[in-house]
Amino acid sequence: MTDPSLFPMIQTFLAQKDPFDKLPEALLNTIAGHIEIVYLTTGEQLPPEQLIGYGLYLVRTGAVEQRHTADNSLRARLATGDIFGFSQLMRSATDGEQYQVTAIENSLLYCIPKATLISVMENSAELRAHFAHHEGNRLASAILTPTAFNDDIVYLKQVSSVLNSQMAIVAPTVTIRQTAQQMVEQHRSSALIMDGQKLLGIITDRDLTKRVVATGVALDSPVSTVMTVNPVTIEYHASVLTAVEMMMQHNVRSLPVTRDKQVVGVVTATSLVVKNSVQAIYLISRIYRQENLAGLKALTLQRQAVFESLVESAIHPRQLQQMMTLIADAFNKRLLQLAERQFGPAPCAYAWFVAGSQARHEIHLNSDQDNALILERTPQAEEISYFRQLADYVCYGLAECGYPLCPGHIMATNPRWCQSLTQWQQQYQQWIIHSDPESLLNASIFLDLRFLYGAKPLFHSLQQSITPLLKNNGRFLRILAANSLRVSPPLGMFRQFVLVKNGDNLSVFNIKKQAVNLIVELSRLYALDAGTLLPGTADRLQYSAEHQIISHATHKELLKAFDFINNVRSTHQLQSLKASQPVSNHIAPDSLTQFERNHLKDAFRIIARTQEAIMQRYGAKGVLQ
Repeated sequence: MTDPSLFPMIQTFLAQKDPFDKLPEALLNTIAGHIEIVYLTTGEQLPPEQLIGYGLYLVRTGAVEQRHTADNSLRARLATGDIFGFSQLMRSATDGEQYQVTAIENSLLYCIPKATLISVMENSAELRAHFAHHEGNRLASAILTPTAFNDDIVYLKQVSSVLNSQMAIVAPTVTIRQTAQQMVEQHRSSALIMDGQKLLGIITDRDLTKRVVATGVALDSPVSTVMTVNPVTIEYHASVLTAVEMMMQHNVRSLPVTRDKQVVGVVTATSLVVKNSVQAIYLISRIYRQENLAGLKALTLQRQAVFESLVESAIHPRQLQQMMTLIADAFNKRLLQLAERQFGPAPCAYAWFVAGSQARHEIHLNSDQDNALILERTPQAEEISYFRQLADYVCYGLAECGYPLCPGHIMATNPRWCQSLTQWQQQYQQWIIHSDPESLLNASIFLDLRFLYGAKPLFHSLQQSITPLLKNNGRFLRILAANSLRVSPPLGMFRQFVLVKNGDNLSVFNIKKQAVNLIVELSRLYALDAGTLLPGTADRLQYSAEHQIISHATHKELLKAFDFINNVRSTHQLQSLKASQPVSNHIAPDSLTQFERNHLKDAFRIIARTQEAIMQRYGAKGVLQ
């Protein structure tokens, strides 16, 4: 039992530390009343019998380090407020040591005995969630706040939730008058012109006004003479925000909805603005209404306001990134439309595609741009200037709208990334079949690619030529695996420093380079091994699990780590904005809450464990040396 004279001091300390700060006073007092105090002098080890199956430790003062028993490698360093020992609770002495704990300063530890901890956990869902046995489970409880998945936000819903399945459907031979009558009778603002199950066109009430009444077309003419042929459609499971973007891009107010290539309903602009306080919808709407670069540039602060609003509403990090990506897509597409208006029609068909975080739908506030052009053919000398002007207009325009130029010049302005389809196919063959570590390192960003604008068949042709190159290509995967192992996550947050694997202490850590990118690279490797070019990290992990490249447990762990890390990044970007400081990926440990520190350690351990598995699976150790 705790010395009564020390009880107030212990209780106060616990009440300020995550997760004990969430406990009701009675349970907190139970723990405080059973604390055992352990004192270690510098260099002294915690005896194995006081670690394995014994209790949970909190560092009250001083600092300790954990080293793996097998090879004496450093596991973590811990200081005031840090917790350790839970993974050892359910083990026995016969299991052998997993790690040793040694004081690197004179240290005072609080130990919560196993029986006390288990008793309190039985009465506290918060404590059970925090000390879930696997890091992935703890991260799941950390990210799933009450508003993390806010289904009430209309633009996060699927089109299926707002479509109208009651459609006015007519044959192409039906007259304009009969079509209008049917629209009135069914209270529809549009009619679909169909031949059996095949969608031929669409006519809206506005079309009737502009194309029929205003021009004096005879009302007994077939509706097929005034319909919009081959209308733009949207898939049943697409997001509402995607529907809004498509409406704005194509200047339409009704979209037929398809499921398994069959028309199942219509979504209209009216149905999308029922909740008209949605900032992102109106920002995208305004982007497509701008007539020049100056107008687009003026919307930059609104993009920041949307970001701030989404983070403050505790939106799930993947949904936040999707919103920010759709906004980036809208800026990009509108600039391409304005460029075509300024420079005229392209001399040959082209496809504009994006790479990196934009391709993965993982844009954040500080993302730069990565893009490229696929040309239908090799342009003539006089035609090259057209694509150079178009690329300059778009890329430098994006920079003015808040999307920095890529430091590595991975942009369509670089002649290397403005090539014919044949040249791109040859380039990928070189990267994948005849790859060398350095060239693949420089070009790995183009393993994340997504079509954005122009001639989509060109992009599909490129994708179809890449997939066969991946099949049974062990050498390519080994080099890719070696690239993914060049950077390791920090082992822990130690006082004002970040401890990295080589033992160095840094004043800040780069959450993009040392955490986010590591999971991106791991998921990319697994997905390519599974033979898919899916760009999104979440989609890649799911596909890899479904095709048995990784276990479902690994899939869930990595995804939860990815979500939590991105949540920390967006939160700290918001804090920088509010403090009028530059937004970056660098985070100082002393700016983290104890909650963030604890769960980041879980995320880092998941990454490190997966990197070890990568090394064993692909035999990648030493490939780059």
